[in-house]
Amino acid sequence: MPQRALVIDDEPDILELIAISLERIGLDTQTAGNLAEAKSLIESNEFDVCLTDLQLPDGNGVEFVKYLQTK
Repeated sequence: MPQRALVIDDEPDILELIAISLERIGLDTQTAGNLAEAKSLIESNEFDVCLTDLQLPDGNGVEFVKYLQTK
């Protein structure tokens, strides 16, 4: 089973570039444009790694990482 990655960024071009790069090295990658989308994804999926932008329209990436640590 491939490892899974979650990528969070509000800039679609950056989000796509990172996702393509991770998929090329064999990671099953899901993307989210904001923290609300990311929270929805983690409720129904398990991820091995999360890459997040620091400043997002609906919050802070560092705070989201802290939230992930409680899951």
